[in-house]
Amino acid sequence: MKTLSKTLFKRTGLFLAVALLALTGCNEKKLKRPADAGTGTQPAAPAGGVDKAFARELAREFAREFARELAKQNITLPAGGGGTNPVNPAPPAGAAVELNSAEEVQDFYDANPKAFVVATPADLPANLQWEHGSELKEFASPKAKRGGTFHEYMADFPRTLRLVGPDASGSFRSRMLDYNSVYLVMAHPNGDGYHPGLAKEWAYSADRKTVYFRLDPDARYSDGEPVRATDYFFSLYFFRSEHIKGPWYNDFFSKEKFPNITLYDEHTISITYYKAKPDVIERIAGVRPIPEHFYSELDEQFVEDFQFKFEPNTGPYEVRTENVEKGKSITLTRVPDWWADKKKFYRNRFNPEAVKVSVVRDPAKVFELFLKGELDWHGLGLPEFWYEKLPNDHKLVTNGYVHKVQFYNDVPRPTWALRVNSSHSVLRNPDVRVGLNYAMNFDVVIAKVFRGDYVRMNTVADGYGPRSHPTLKARPFSVEKAKEHFAKAGYTRTGADGILMNAGGKRLSFTFTTPYKRLEDVMTVLKEEAKKAGVELEVEIMERTAAWKKISEKNHEIMLGALNVSVEIAPRFWEPYHSDNAYEEPKEKRYDANGKLREGLKPKPVTNNFCMLADKDIDDLIEKYRVSEDLDELTGQAKRLMEMIHDHGSFIPGWVRPWYRAGHWRWVEWPEGYNVKESREPYEFHIHWIDSDIKAKTLQDISAGRKSGAPTIQVFDQYKTD
Repeated sequence: MKTLSKTLFKRTGLFLAVALLALTGCNEKKLKRPADAGTGTQPAAPAGGVDKAFARELAREFAREFARELAKQNITLPAGGGGTNPVNPAPPAGAAVELNSAEEVQDFYDANPKAFVVATPADLPANLQWEHGSELKEFASPKAKRGGTFHEYMADFPRTLRLVGPDASGSFRSRMLDYNSVYLVMAHPNGDGYHPGLAKEWAYSADRKTVYFRLDPDARYSDGEPVRATDYFFSLYFFRSEHIKGPWYNDFFSKEKFPNITLYDEHTISITYYKAKPDVIERIAGVRPIPEHFYSELDEQFVEDFQFKFEPNTGPYEVRTENVEKGKSITLTRVPDWWADKKKFYRNRFNPEAVKVSVVRDPAKVFELFLKGELDWHGLGLPEFWYEKLPNDHKLVTNGYVHKVQFYNDVPRPTWALRVNSSHSVLRNPDVRVGLNYAMNFDVVIAKVFRGDYVRMNTVADGYGPRSHPTLKARPFSVEKAKEHFAKAGYTRTGADGILMNAGGKRLSFTFTTPYKRLEDVMTVLKEEAKKAGVELEVEIMERTAAWKKISEKNHEIMLGALNVSVEIAPRFWEPYHSDNAYEEPKEKRYDANGKLREGLKPKPVTNNFCMLADKDIDDLIEKYRVSEDLDELTGQAKRLMEMIHDHGSFIPGWVRPWYRAGHWRWVEWPEGYNVKESREPYEFHIHWIDSDIKAKTLQDISAGRKSGAPTIQVFDQYKTD
């Protein structure tokens, strides 16, 4: 680390001196717990005292100036450095809650006294029926071995290590959060029920809107600090802040949806959801603790200040500063003495000591590195990989070095589809959108590109059991029907190149964007088939991060891609299909008196409404669906919404596959039965392990030119559905 230069102190010294002079004589800040009621009025500042808001802003400004100067001189201060994280003691069981929040945070609590309540154990309802999930079966193998480094890849270096805000939804996020962190309770991945997470026990209120939790006193963040009950207060402060630049979080964690958190003692809390939804515990468990000791408070510099700072998490892996090679790789390492390591449902999981994720931008290079053993696994979902690039008679397979696996899972499927930007001047016409549905020949894509192994997706929400539509089907390829709808939109003339035009000579031509180089053949087939219906698709295959940036800013015309979906009781419609996530204007200003969408609205960026779907009737039904407490009513509404979105035509269903395929080197081992029912990819639940002895022997066998074992090509269909 560089030594701080004299210039740095010259530039900041005067500012510091002014700050110190201004703060001289300030009273020591005294923090209070949130009031249960009242006005939240603050006592007047003493005569001659310094305005606290001014003092805070002065301190912040000095910190910013200091940080800017450090950045200019390329100086890095230690943060989250190496070595063993200190383990700080948790508060004793039953200890009274003490709030030690920054003044701005405390003010936020005080302004919402009914939402943030500090109570006592005596205030807990009587006769709560506590559950603990201990009757459920473990799903990891006692044969698992600890150790080794697991090697994976990512297509591009993440733009940020933040978990929220601009550019935070990249693929690396799942390794830090989704597949790593522990929540209050965790859904069991082999069936119904929940097992302990940060909470040891939980209980429901009589009206099923509130869930009570007894926190595990062992729970800690990766930096050794205990998870505190007050971190759940701070969580709502955090997710509701405009500074995180995350409108989805602002809405999902709004005061309307989560009207109350009560802290009874340091290890007992309750969280209230606004409706008694059938899956209320999953929604409430989504309120993850945010480490207040790490953030303290937020300001307008949040996005910049935390761009590449790893938030301490509750999971087994962390990102340390010294393990980040900008532009090259990030290595996650096991948290020393991880708090849940020996607990049921977590033991024998998360076995590698490190997970190194290297940047490999060229898909061909990725597969090459896998074949060399520099990457431990590679997806074989595309038929070209399963049948051609790693066929059953490949030397690596026949010599027993690499194993091939096909696993049938049972989960809602990623939504591979074309999303048509219906705010576009031509694509806003419903007949153009419906015509495009008929112009997309996914049957040929499935037959030629996917070797008939995939099946056509039919709706926006396949795979939700009773909540999916039993009869609704995607529109089939039909040149006749496509041209019929295009004619209704005024495209009746055919140019010399076969592309339709309207009376003004405007061609029926669109930019066709995807972030996935591996889908180039899909794009090519769709382009060739669409031309038969008079449509020109100009294929645009972009680097993944740049493509998603373009799409999230709603600058695309037609995009091919998928959104991962959660394993939950019913599909979500608000995020991808409500006009709240299409336009900035409030709903009452989006539509005219007849319910028609107004022109000139401002698109809302960084949402999942890539169709830019804005329809008042759909909006109204989504709003009813979101608050429904009756499962039968919810089911009917879900099916009706699928029909309405089908009619809108901005979502053109693509394909689904009822399994995943992978190749892995033989030193990566698995439990009997391979994986859990609700796994969406092989390593999601971290039940694999690396056998270092087998790896050493395999590498010796390769060097000696001898086999390591018989070919292993396995199909696991215990969870296959019709």
